[in-house]
Amino acid sequence: MLLNVSEDMQVDTAPPEVWKLLRDTRRLAGLLPGVESIEVLDRPGQEAYGARVTEKVGPFKLSLKLEVEITETSEPVLLKASLKGADPLGLNRVTGALQIALSARPPGTHVLFEASVEILGRLATLGAPVVRRRTTELFSQFARRIHAQFVQVHP
Repeated sequence: MLLNVSEDMQVDTAPPEVWKLLRDTRRLAGLLPGVESIEVLDRPGQEAYGARVTEKVGPFKLSLKLEVEITETSEPVLLKASLKGADPLGLNRVTGALQIALSARPPGTHVLFEASVEILGRLATLGAPVVRRRTTELFSQFARRIHAQFVQVHP
């Protein structure tokens, strides 16, 4: 099953500030729903991370070990990554790509998140509507958390 999801938003800060957040892996991972841990993978010449993600989708509680590789960066406007992973038994597998594009749009930055993920295994048997709905919810939650990082609090 192939899922394509996107989310766009406006934040009231300049692209370099949003870029700083995108390049702060630990801080960014803390904003991703379900991420339990993240580690830098030792791969010469590559920027890659390992992550453990646990989430409930339909009747399944899913725990995946993911590898995320940064495939392209163009500071401060574009970040692309690939991902792949599986659960410990190999019953569910995911592969995909994501990109985050930033563009200056007064009074701040327009942020566009896009992901294309192929889901294989038991999780795919739930059917596209259930998996798509949950994936869209998680993606929206992530975008709201990013947005909240730049909300100005006024007394």
